[in-house]
Amino acid sequence: MTHQELMQVLNEHDFTSTASELHGLLTGLVAGGMFRGSNDFLNHMEELFNNGLTIKGSLKSASTKLVDEIFSKLESDEFGFELLLIDEDESLSDQAQELINWVQYFLVGFGLNKRDLKMASNDVREIIEDMTSITRMEPEMEDNNENQADFYEVVEFVRVSAILCYQEFGKKTQTATESNKTLH
Repeated sequence: MTHQELMQVLNEHDFTSTASELHGLLTGLVAGGMFRGSNDFLNHMEELFNNGLTIKGSLKSASTKLVDEIFSKLESDEFGFELLLIDEDESLSDQAQELINWVQYFLVGFGLNKRDLKMASNDVREIIEDMTSITRMEPEMEDNNENQADFYEVVEFVRVSAILCYQEFGKKTQTATESNKTLH
């Protein structure tokens, strides 16, 4: 699902988040250990973006599809996971603001899993600290080659960080769930 496709669905439902914010939230939930097949993300979406109103119709379908895509990409050995951000044709400042929003909601989603960061590896604790710093980044930047290169480096850091968080928290949760299933 593209950013534009998701924005269209969100706009049809007068949803209060952007595609980047929603993708960040859902990625944070998955990376933080939400179980595959869980509908908890719908409750979080209702509370955070929909004034407690039920998510239904094409918004529910699109969100469910997006969660499945996130799981598939994070589980893939090919590291094909990408952040869902606005088009590169937009100004660098707008792209930076979208990245900041994505990271903020990733951290919200990750935190909603209530994982004890004291139990996390030093790498993941450092990632969470660095992501928190990114949320305080100044989005206004001159649109030049140096700033674009720096921006894409930050995007790549966030992308790889989401994968690493999933490998530490999400993958363990999925594996534990699968091993608890009994055959009759």
